[in-house]
Amino acid sequence: MASSIRLFRGAFGHVSVLNVASSLVTHAHAEAHIILWLEGSAGEMTIGGETVRLAGDMAAGIDSLEPHSHAFSPDGTPGRFLAFYIDPDWARRRRALARGVPLFAEPAIPLDPWLHRAALDLYHRLEDDDGFGEIAAYEIERLIDSLLDAAPTSPRRRGPAIRDFRVRKAIELMKANVCERICFDAVARAVGLSRPHFFALFKEQTGLTPNVYWNTLRMEEALRQLQGSEEPLISVAGNLGFTTQGNFTRFFRDHAGVPPTLYREAARATV
Repeated sequence: MASSIRLFRGAFGHVSVLNVASSLVTHAHAEAHIILWLEGSAGEMTIGGETVRLAGDMAAGIDSLEPHSHAFSPDGTPGRFLAFYIDPDWARRRRALARGVPLFAEPAIPLDPWLHRAALDLYHRLEDDDGFGEIAAYEIERLIDSLLDAAPTSPRRRGPAIRDFRVRKAIELMKANVCERICFDAVARAVGLSRPHFFALFKEQTGLTPNVYWNTLRMEEALRQLQGSEEPLISVAGNLGFTTQGNFTRFFRDHAGVPPTLYREAARATV
């Protein structure tokens, strides 16, 4: 589990400082993602089927809606990370990239020593933030630029294109019913496919299983409700179709690395 979280928001998206010890299940984000290890246990990430071992000389780059997980040893030793959640459209405009071209050709980002020192410096300044507020966004954007410069850029691989109308219809159904419990058999029937054909076609078109995509939508809605409402946690859990608050807390922690109570506290105290 995570014992601390710190958030900073800007036009680029947001950056979190996380202290994490429990493994994160396979999940995805609408945002692009850069993870830097700071101290403690680094764990091992699996990104789109490739393994990345974070270290002082290695960060991880994850494209929008790319599946990834993070495994830690069972002894519970925590690790501290700087996690950037980057608006992919902001990044593509900044890098002059066409839509559909991913930010990361490979998930492993080699770090020169100065770049890891810059990440550590940003972490320390975010932690105490004295006199940092007005220039924080500029410093963060400059670090993101440097990290993107360090990322391998060729060969460029295009992300999955959702061309099949049945998959698009399934996604529309999921989005329209994100606060309900879902039955994938019913979704498959609604788009005119058998369950096996639906699962295979969805994975081919999106790069994600329907379960992972559905959980991505639920996490986005959970984050929205935690940030934008004063409803108690048990109500948020019920709004998202969870039968108990404990099930929701477990789901949230397995995807975000922190429990929802801690995330809400950090969101309210966002720099």
